[in-house]
Amino acid sequence: MFRKLYNRATLEAKLVPDGPVLIVEGGAADDPTAPDLAFVRTGSGSGGTVYLPGSSLKGALRAHAERLLATSIGLEAAENPFLEDAPRRQAAKDLRGNGDRAGTYRVSCHADRLFGSTQIAGRLSIADALPVDEAAREAANRTEIRYGVAIDRVKGSVRHGPFEQEAVTGGAFGLRVRIENYELWMLALVLQALRDLHGGFVQIGHAKTRGFGSVKVEAPVLRLLWPGSPVKELRGAGACERSEVVAAEYGLALNDTVPAPDAAEPVQSGLFSGYELAEWGSLDALLQSLAEGPWKDLVDSASTEGRDGAP
Repeated sequence: MFRKLYNRATLEAKLVPDGPVLIVEGGAADDPTAPDLAFVRTGSGSGGTVYLPGSSLKGALRAHAERLLATSIGLEAAENPFLEDAPRRQAAKDLRGNGDRAGTYRVSCHADRLFGSTQIAGRLSIADALPVDEAAREAANRTEIRYGVAIDRVKGSVRHGPFEQEAVTGGAFGLRVRIENYELWMLALVLQALRDLHGGFVQIGHAKTRGFGSVKVEAPVLRLLWPGSPVKELRGAGACERSEVVAAEYGLALNDTVPAPDAAEPVQSGLFSGYELAEWGSLDALLQSLAEGPWKDLVDSASTEGRDGAP
C-alpha cells in the first residue's frame, strides 16, 4: 500500500457493558462445569480474564460501516467481503497481480480501502479490549448466567433447553483504535460507527437481538497526528500528498481538509504534531464538520461517477 506515512489517528476509550454482553469462546470447553456458552477468555489461572477480542469489535464496526456506505453511496461501495469474485475485488486482484499498488487501492470498494481485504491491507486496526484496571477486571469477571431456550414454532413450547449463557454485565474495557494514511471520509465513517455503538444502534457478540451486546463508549480521546511541523487544519491523505499525479493514481482527493475544531488541543508526540479532542461533545462537532465536508464530497462524487458510468 502507501509507502509514505501521511497521517495517523488514535482513539482510546472505555467500553462499558450496558446490559449483558456475551462473546462466545470458540471450541469445546475443558471444564465440564463451564456454561454451555462461555465467555471468551485470555490467559489462564488467576491471571486469566474475560476480554473483548479486537476481531469481534472490528467485525461489528465493519458490518455497520458497510451499511452506512451502502445507504449513502450504493452497494458497490461495500462489496460482500466473502465474495472474492465481486467486481471491484476482482479488478483489484488483477491490478495487484500486475504490481499496480495504486490501482489496487483505487478500484477497491470503500469498505475494503478502510478495513482491508485479501488484496489490500486495511487502514484501521483495533486491539483486544482488556479490563482497564484491577477493579474493572474483578467486576468484569463476576459474570452472570442467563438461561435461554429454543421455542418450537408450531407448538409454542420449549424445544431445546434451557441452556446456560455466561454474560459480562460490569467492568470496563480499554478500546484502542488506530488508523493510518486515512482519507477524512474514513475518519467520519469510523466516528459515526463508534457513535452508533455508544448510542445502542450497534451491538457486539452473541444474541444481539435478544438484549445482549450493548456497550457505552465512554471518555473517548481522539489524537490526530501528522509528521513534521504543526498544521493549521485537519488533512486527509490526498492533502498530504505533494504529487497530484500520485494522488490521482490512488484516487485521493487533493482538497481533503477541514478546519481544526475550536475544542482541539495542539499536541506534540515525537516527530509528529497535531490535535487532541476529548469527550463526545468535541467529537460530535468534528463529525458534523466532516459530514458537511469530506463525507458530502464523497457522496456527491460517487453520484457523479454513477451517472457518468465510471467504475
